[in-house]
Amino acid sequence: MSRTLGGMVRVDGDLDPESGAVFLTALEALTGPVMRSSDDHRTPAQARADALVDICRDSLHRGDAPITGGERPHVSLVVDLAVLDGATGRSEVADGVVVTGETARRLLCDAGVSRVITKGPSDPLDVGRRTRVVPPAIRRALEMRDGGCVIAGCRRPHRWCNAHHVVHWADGGPTSLDNLVLLCRRHHRLVHEGEIDLPARE
Repeated sequence: MSRTLGGMVRVDGDLDPESGAVFLTALEALTGPVMRSSDDHRTPAQARADALVDICRDSLHRGDAPITGGERPHVSLVVDLAVLDGATGRSEVADGVVVTGETARRLLCDAGVSRVITKGPSDPLDVGRRTRVVPPAIRRALEMRDGGCVIAGCRRPHRWCNAHHVVHWADGGPTSLDNLVLLCRRHHRLVHEGEIDLPARE
């Protein structure tokens, strides 16, 4: 594994036949025809890469990985408040890799959030408690209601989905069942980037 230009990560390696069979079976389970919706125009390579990330996300979301430094492994995002309001500002993930403001908003749809107030870039004044954007009880109700991704034709089950705020919480949208839908990671990205719309709500 190595980091390349623009924060991209290159993965290359060899697996023994048994491990390779497990690896390929897991990827094929998420990339086979039954899992591909009619609007899925990714190349096979792109679909396999997304599937690998989905498997890693699922492992992190289950919360049974070893605790390091008092916390379970997670992806950290540092974002200025201005970015959440649609303005410019700092928005980056691990090792200072810059992401777009819309990517930050998408990641914050279903995340633990900690407030850090600073005076300048490296002088913390106050660190607030972490808050869970979507509490477990609401997440369970959401899974029962939607079952999986709400985009027509998508067969991703709820465990492969993010809870998406219809009106983003940074814009004052409540974290309530009425303001949430389940979206698989690919459709979540497409909704935030304005490439597709959410289905009409009854």
